[in-house]
Order: sequence, then C-alpha cells, then structure tokens
Amino acid sequence: MGYCTECGQELKNNTSFCEKCGAKKEVKNDHSVKRDPLSKKTKVFLLIAGILSISLISTHMILSSIYDPMKTIQSMDKAMTSNSEEGFLEYISFDEDALLNQKHYFSYIQASDWEGMREQFASIISGDTDFDAFVKNQYGHDLFKVKRHSIVGIYPTYEIEAIPNQIMMKTNMESATFKIGEKKVAIEESGKPVKGSKAYPGSYSIKGEATNLYGDFTLEEEIEVETNESHQSEYHLDFNGSTYSINTNVPEAILFINGKSTDKMLKEIEYLGPFPEGKKMAMFAEMSTPDGSTFRSEEITQDDDIWGDLPFMIGEEEMDPVEGEESEESASLDEANQYILDFRDSYEEALNSRDYSLIQSYMITGSVAEEELQEYIGELQDKDYSYEFTENNILHSEEVGNDTFEITTNEQFIFTNHLGEKTTYDREKIYTIIKEDTSYKIEKIDINDTERDSI
Repeated sequence: MGYCTECGQELKNNTSFCEKCGAKKEVKNDHSVKRDPLSKKTKVFLLIAGILSISLISTHMILSSIYDPMKTIQSMDKAMTSNSEEGFLEYISFDEDALLNQKHYFSYIQASDWEGMREQFASIISGDTDFDAFVKNQYGHDLFKVKRHSIVGIYPTYEIEAIPNQIMMKTNMESATFKIGEKKVAIEESGKPVKGSKAYPGSYSIKGEATNLYGDFTLEEEIEVETNESHQSEYHLDFNGSTYSINTNVPEAILFINGKSTDKMLKEIEYLGPFPEGKKMAMFAEMSTPDGSTFRSEEITQDDDIWGDLPFMIGEEEMDPVEGEESEESASLDEANQYILDFRDSYEEALNSRDYSLIQSYMITGSVAEEELQEYIGELQDKDYSYEFTENNILHSEEVGNDTFEITTNEQFIFTNHLGEKTTYDREKIYTIIKEDTSYKIEKIDINDTERDSI
C-alpha cells in the first residue's frame, strides 16, 4: 500500500498509476520520518558559530605568528648583520637611571661574539623555561637577562634586559664633587670608593671639582666601562698636582700658607699637597714658647723641595730656651738621635762580620731588642750574605715618658744573598730607647713599614 506523490490518494498494490489523477505511481513509504525544516533562528545561530570558529582559529594563528619569540631573535640578527644600531636596540630594555652611549654599546655587543649570544637566545626560547636566564659574552660575563612572560596565559613572550655595571669612584682629595651624565657624586674622604652612576659598556665623560688648603682643582676624564664578572668598575679620579713629605725639627709648629694659619701642627699633616699645577704657595712654620716668644721657619715654596721633602727648620740658635728644662729636653733628643745613628753604623759592621758583640753595648740586657738581634745575627753564621747601608735618616723623635724616647727612622740598604742577587730595602723603624744616667740603651725596635725591590 502507498500514496500518490502528486495528490496523496491511497494506491492499490497492483496499480501502476493513480486512479484519481493519473500520475505515474511513485510509492512513498509511510514508515519514513517527516523532518521539520530548520528554523531561521537556528540557521542564524549556526552561521554565527561557524564564523566565530573560523575567526578564533585565524586570530590564534595570527597571534602565534605575531608573538613568536624566534622572530625577535631573527630581527635582532638581521639588525646586527645590517649594522642597524636602532633596529637592534629596540628589542632590548634598559635601566632608565643608568648611563647609555647607544653607539658605543652597539659596537661593544658586535665585538662580544654576537653569534654565540644569538645561539644562547635561541636555546633559552626553545627550552621554554619558566625562570630568568642569562646570556653571556665570550668571557662568560652576563650581558643580558631574559625574562619569560605570557599573554593570556597562552602566548609566551620574552623580555631582554641589558645588565649595567656599577661605577665606583675614588680620588686623592679629601673633598671633591664629580658629575657623570646628569648625576653628581660627592666624595668626602680620599682613597675611599664611593658609588657613582650605573652605566652600560661604553665611554663616558667625568668632570670633577675640588678645593683643599692649597687651592682649587678641576678634572675632566674619559672612562671606559666594560662588563665584568662582578658588574662593578672602579676608577681612580686623581687631580693633577704635586705632593711633598715634611722634613722638620719642630713637629709641633703650626703650618702657615700664604700668610694664613692652617691651625694644624706639622706632625698632624701626613703630606703636603696636592698643590695646583703652576701655582706657587708661600709656606712657613711657626711655634711659640711658654714665655710667649714666637719663632718662625724660613718661608719656602714648592720649588724649595729636596728630593720630595719640604724643609721647615728653626735653628736652635734662634730659639732661646725659656727654662733649663727646655734646653735639657732638646739636648736629650739630639743625643738620642745621634745614639741611633751611631748604632746603625755598628749594626752594619755586626751584620757583615756576624758578630753580635759589636752592638751588645747598645742593648738593654734581657730586652726584646737584644733577644731578636742576637738570634738574627746568630742565624747568619755560615751564610754568604752582605748588607750595604745607603741611608739612615731620623724622621721624628720625641720623649714619650720619663727618660724614654721614641726615634722614628727611614733606613735604606742593599741586601745581597748567597747567589749574588741584590734587593733594595726601604724601611721605617721606631726605636724605643731608655736614658740611663748619661748613656742610652735600646729596649725595643719596631719595623713600621718595608718596601722591597729587586735590582
């Protein structure tokens, strides 16, 4: 049984056409499922969903391409190959407070094995690490820090951060001001390193100003910053000027410069200077005695130096003793000084002859000095050593207690060992000596400083 497809009339099984309308029999199965056509709303929804899917896929592909970190490395490499400074540096972040000479920095990277660094960048990105990584130059020093980020948690990006050096500055002036870039740095103590600006590899200009007892100074210097393991660079910014030692027989005298008192005793001044170049300074030392008398050394300038020493001497004939005590003290110091010089003559002979008895009379029996020298000369026996004393100078002498004196000397000599090898010695010693009745004895000898040089 079936129905006519044209008019819907029920057809008999044995008929080949519709008895009602005459249409050729095409049997429609009454068991087929009738489907309702899609609604307009459904069709619109499916269309939008399709468009969105296509858009999301396209957007993902575009973003993946845009944020592909390998393209950054490729662009940097292209900029490096084409010598494009700006094209390279635009991919790097810098500390805004650090000095940057772009041209010098780019040249520094070019000379620091860029191919090796490029491979490190690629390895870090392909490794997909979550922590910060570092790119090094050919010496193993960190030049860049690579920081990993992501956009909406899907697209990885990398920030390339340049690593600067910390500039440390020190000078030979007690008080100085320096300007590097836009930053000013004040240094209040000579020889002490102070933090300056941070800077990336390159050349930078430093200007300095300073004032001391002797005048005003200026400085202009170019420094070269290079990356190192500690990322810290120290620079000695010394102002030009001559310095001098002080030679005096009146260490308690006050120093005057250009007629003005410095309010400092000579013994309080480690050295004189630096003096500004080309500027002469008039100097003298002045001291007063308890009776109100004032004595002054001869006025000198830097041109009056003797082997780097400026002399401030007041003759004994100019200084009338106020009391017998002053005269006795001065005489005792002179005697103590001469005693040490005599000892040095005997000591040279004792060393070369290996005979301690030649200096035994200079020692306090049982003293530290006696034990040390007796042992030292004893160890020289059967050794082919020789000593040639070239300088024995008294630097300072004072009475530090009742009949106790400290004599500071500068002693220079040439030591020759058993192989004939020569070494020059430049030593500063402090002798402690005791006055016994009218004679003196050495109690202790301290070596304050020693410089050695092979000949």
